[in-house]
Amino acid sequence: MIRLMDLLKGVDYRTERNISGVAIRRVTNDSRKAGSGDLFIALRGYKIDAHGFINDAIKKGANIIVSERGFKAPANVIKILVKDARAASSIIAANYYKDPSKKLRITGVTGTNGKTTVTYIIEKMLEEAGKHVGVIGTINYRINGKRLPAANTTPGPLALQALFSRMLKSAVKDVVMEVSSHSLDQGRVDGILFDVGIFTNITKEHLDYHKTVEKYFDAKVKLFDKLKTGGVAILNNDDRMVSGLKKRINRENTLTYGLTRRSDIMACGIKISMRNTSFTVKTPKGSFAVSTGLIGRHNISNILAGVGAAIALDIPAGTIKKGIESFGTVPGRLELVDEGQPFKVFVDYAHTEDALYNVLSLLRGIVPDRKIITVFGCGGDRDIAKRPLMGNVACRFSDNVIVTSDNPRFEDPSEIISQIESGMRGEFSNYDIVEDRQSAINRALKMASKGDVVVIAGKGHEKYQITKDRAVPFDDCGIARSILKKIR
Repeated sequence: MIRLMDLLKGVDYRTERNISGVAIRRVTNDSRKAGSGDLFIALRGYKIDAHGFINDAIKKGANIIVSERGFKAPANVIKILVKDARAASSIIAANYYKDPSKKLRITGVTGTNGKTTVTYIIEKMLEEAGKHVGVIGTINYRINGKRLPAANTTPGPLALQALFSRMLKSAVKDVVMEVSSHSLDQGRVDGILFDVGIFTNITKEHLDYHKTVEKYFDAKVKLFDKLKTGGVAILNNDDRMVSGLKKRINRENTLTYGLTRRSDIMACGIKISMRNTSFTVKTPKGSFAVSTGLIGRHNISNILAGVGAAIALDIPAGTIKKGIESFGTVPGRLELVDEGQPFKVFVDYAHTEDALYNVLSLLRGIVPDRKIITVFGCGGDRDIAKRPLMGNVACRFSDNVIVTSDNPRFEDPSEIISQIESGMRGEFSNYDIVEDRQSAINRALKMASKGDVVVIAGKGHEKYQITKDRAVPFDDCGIARSILKKIR
């Protein structure tokens, strides 16, 4: 039990009741999980307003309600009225779990592409340095290597503080986390101070939510307002928005990285093959050569971001090198599917124009004389502007493209495909439409000959396909393996 007054410390609230002797059992923002003696926070979401579930929470036993507006309730229910329930939620969560983030060294990674790979790379470097590490990201959450399912890339304040608390109890001192634009805009990481903030890039994504690239960028910038005094900003100097970012954050402790523009951390002598990438890393603390199983210039950029974070976290150069070279692969990021077939099959999470370009242009450069067959679709209820752009990129860098369904959600899959095709129709003829994703993968694999490359893009690590409100099991890697075994 925790005293309600202690829980509300720092919250701007009003109540008509004397709460000095009141204690609560738990805090929740999910009415379905409310119980006797709980405090329920009613949050306004992007699609759902939890104020409509206050009565449900009360029926489950919650007798303290934090709300932005008044409501009718039984006499035993204590109403805590606040102006901003999201802001209150962040403070309440930190108070409830005794502010565990203050006892952790936290690195936050934001940007459109590369966040997941960068967190994996930094995790490996920290592990090589003998650190206990926690990771929060898209694929899963990890505590000293133990995997937990991830509901969101960046969880809400209650789940996030609970995770930090659990990490502390497991002796974790370093946390690396993906910080999504949604989480920054919705205040999910309010009250958390970061030791290192990394900006990877900005491309057109999530415009269904942010509406414009400028607003999307503004959300990303908020990460750097949350850096500690002395915290270090790591910025991708190759991104067109970074000059504006430098001016806005105006921090002395900044490290830049890049492949094309002069930066604090750079790569030279780059050699890329289908099996590995080698290059020399140049840093303010010296240079060293590395070889990695990650392929492509975009992955070199991801590695340089990780190097920047490692330098900021005082990891020695020899340990950084060892971390890079001992690192394996990231699930669903150019993940090789090998069942002994005479051609290459990659599964990748690329679901933006820029990400698809990075993957396909890389492969085209490595195998200019071989056929590239690409299978991809676009998710429903998401930014529609990128759909024709992705179609155009796929056709430009592939010999054959099969447009299929991704996660249609509440949209008509055929309408999504039609919007993708609008960027291909009339300009290209090297594509087919196969709406069923398994059939599309099957066709692509049966089209491939010795030395060819098949790319299955869009879903990457995901183990499901979402149609309306149903998530059915679907694993691109697993499907591809099953088909390849039959072909072989």
